[in-house]
Amino acid sequence: MFLTPPTVDELKESDLPDLIDMLSKQTTEYSRLLKIEGSSLKSVAIREMILNIQVAINAKKVSQRSTITG
Repeated sequence: MFLTPPTVDELKESDLPDLIDMLSKQTTEYSRLLKIEGSSLKSVAIREMILNIQVAINAKKVSQRSTITG
Protein backbone atom coordinates (compact mmCIF):
# COMPACT_ATOMS: atom_id res chain seq x y z
CA MET A 1 0.00 0.00 0.00
CA PHE A 2 1.26 3.43 -0.91
CA LEU A 3 1.47 6.10 1.76
CA THR A 4 1.34 8.73 -0.95
CA PRO A 5 -0.44 7.77 -4.15
CA PRO A 6 1.83 7.64 -7.19
CA THR A 7 1.62 10.64 -9.48
CA VAL A 8 0.15 10.45 -12.95
CA ASP A 9 3.65 10.83 -14.40
CA GLU A 10 4.91 7.91 -12.33
CA LEU A 11 1.96 5.79 -13.40
CA LYS A 12 2.45 6.66 -17.09
CA GLU A 13 5.71 4.71 -16.91
CA SER A 14 3.69 1.51 -16.40
CA ASP A 15 2.32 -0.60 -19.24
CA LEU A 16 -1.38 -0.31 -20.04
CA PRO A 17 -2.24 -3.88 -18.93
CA ASP A 18 -0.51 -3.22 -15.60
CA LEU A 19 -2.45 0.02 -15.15
CA ILE A 20 -5.73 -1.76 -15.84
CA ASP A 21 -4.82 -4.47 -13.33
CA MET A 22 -3.92 -1.81 -10.74
CA LEU A 23 -7.21 -0.02 -11.38
CA SER A 24 -9.15 -3.23 -10.83
CA LYS A 25 -7.32 -4.08 -7.61
CA GLN A 26 -7.53 -0.57 -6.17
CA THR A 27 -11.24 -0.29 -7.03
CA THR A 28 -11.90 -3.56 -5.21
CA GLU A 29 -9.88 -2.40 -2.21
CA TYR A 30 -11.65 0.97 -2.20
CA SER A 31 -15.08 -0.67 -2.22
CA ARG A 32 -14.06 -3.03 0.57
CA LEU A 33 -12.73 -0.18 2.72
CA LEU A 34 -15.85 1.93 2.24
CA LYS A 35 -18.00 -0.96 3.45
CA ILE A 36 -15.82 -1.57 6.50
CA GLU A 37 -14.59 1.88 7.53
CA GLY A 38 -16.60 4.39 5.56
CA SER A 39 -14.60 7.37 4.40
CA SER A 40 -11.15 7.30 5.94
CA LEU A 41 -7.69 8.65 5.16
CA LYS A 42 -6.83 5.32 3.58
CA SER A 43 -9.93 5.30 1.36
CA VAL A 44 -9.26 8.90 0.30
CA ALA A 45 -5.68 7.95 -0.68
CA ILE A 46 -6.96 4.97 -2.66
CA ARG A 47 -9.58 7.13 -4.38
CA GLU A 48 -6.85 9.59 -5.37
CA MET A 49 -4.78 6.72 -6.72
CA ILE A 50 -7.76 5.43 -8.72
CA LEU A 51 -8.21 8.86 -10.28
CA ASN A 52 -4.49 9.05 -11.13
CA ILE A 53 -4.61 5.58 -12.68
CA GLN A 54 -7.61 6.58 -14.79
CA VAL A 55 -5.79 9.69 -16.05
CA ALA A 56 -2.68 7.62 -16.86
CA ILE A 57 -4.79 5.03 -18.73
CA ASN A 58 -6.48 7.74 -20.78
CA ALA A 59 -3.12 9.34 -21.57
CA LYS A 60 -1.77 5.96 -22.72
CA LYS A 61 -4.81 5.40 -24.94
CA VAL A 62 -4.45 8.84 -26.54
CA SER A 63 -0.74 8.25 -27.05
CA GLN A 64 -1.37 4.86 -28.67
CA ARG A 65 -4.03 6.32 -30.98
CA SER A 66 -1.76 9.13 -32.12
CA THR A 67 1.03 6.61 -32.77
CA ILE A 68 -1.30 4.44 -34.86
CA THR A 69 -2.84 7.32 -36.84
CA GLY A 70 0.40 8.97 -37.57
